[in-house]
Amino acid sequence: MTPMPASPKKETLDSAWFKEHLLSEILPRWLEHSVTSEGLFLPHLDRQWRPRGDGYGTLVSQSRLLYNFSIGYELTKKEEYLHAIESGANFLIEKFRDEEYGGWFWSCNRNGEILDSRKDSYGHAFVIFGLSHACRTTGNNDFRMVALEAWDVVRKYFVDEHGGLRRQTTRKFKEHGDTKSQNPMMHLFEALLALGSLEGMKHILEEARKVADFVLKRLVRPGDRMLPETYSLDWRELSLDQCGFVSVGHAFEWAYLLSSAVEKGFPNEYLSHAQNFLEYGLRIGYDPIEGGVFSQASPDGEIITRRREWWDQCEATRALSHFAMLRKRGDLWEPLEKIIAFFKKYFIDSEFGGWYQTLEPDGTVPNKDKGNEWKVDYHAVGMCMEAIRLGAYVKR
Repeated sequence: MTPMPASPKKETLDSAWFKEHLLSEILPRWLEHSVTSEGLFLPHLDRQWRPRGDGYGTLVSQSRLLYNFSIGYELTKKEEYLHAIESGANFLIEKFRDEEYGGWFWSCNRNGEILDSRKDSYGHAFVIFGLSHACRTTGNNDFRMVALEAWDVVRKYFVDEHGGLRRQTTRKFKEHGDTKSQNPMMHLFEALLALGSLEGMKHILEEARKVADFVLKRLVRPGDRMLPETYSLDWRELSLDQCGFVSVGHAFEWAYLLSSAVEKGFPNEYLSHAQNFLEYGLRIGYDPIEGGVFSQASPDGEIITRRREWWDQCEATRALSHFAMLRKRGDLWEPLEKIIAFFKKYFIDSEFGGWYQTLEPDGTVPNKDKGNEWKVDYHAVGMCMEAIRLGAYVKR
């Protein structure tokens, strides 16, 4: 049973602000400037949201924007969002899918010409995620069937002999690269939660549990219970000298996803793991003086650089909001308030709207572009949606 939420401080979690921010500053700009007549979503946008002329999209950007536009239609019922979902999902299916060898190409241009034919488990996870949300929003079960096809490809070609995921392969699914990461598995877990939430698909949640269990039982260190980010091909943790690190944002992301899974019926033991991720994310990444969170720590938990990324702030805000209200963690209101104040001050573009990408230690923003193949504001949309959802609890 979902616990009753704690009473929030109004000044700490202003759900109305998050909804206005989402529906005025983020979603309509992506709808206006990224959607093409062919159905490809162009992710490369400058500070004023103008397309930069790169002319291509990736498996991740196309699929994440399907999620964004699904949220847009869910909240507004505007036909423009529905059209974007349908045209974008069809483009993904018709142009990105490899009809000869199976799976999905990494990138293509708006004419459907393949620019990078490699296969990537991270990208395949987002195909499942994006099409699951497209199915939920449109009711088109063809999107669900193709999401299931993508899951079959992942199981057949990307799951390795240890039970983890290969990161990249050639077009013919020969493993490419010499390292692995927990990141594709986190997003596969997220994607399977979305697929398993569709009508008649509850059995997929058991597959999501298997993904989480590999990470929690094999990769989380038993001593300090932290999750390293990068590994050798046989899943040995990489050292700092080998470019190993711990991601602060992913600690918060795992905390939220695992707690959300418990809401969907996962055993309470996953909530214990979720709280562990939350605690060490705060311990190593939160700045109680200035607010905000840092991005990367060394394998032993020391901050490598005081650089801060936009998405870490989103994931920390989403997780802290969730635990403060839904899990009655009153001690989280203070850091949550400081993180929100921090990103509003440093990451929100007061002139043109939207989020900057990176804040350097000296307080400068080196790149003010609003979008690229990795940044399509999926993290900000997820953060805002959780705030809106929690606001609905308060009104009950």
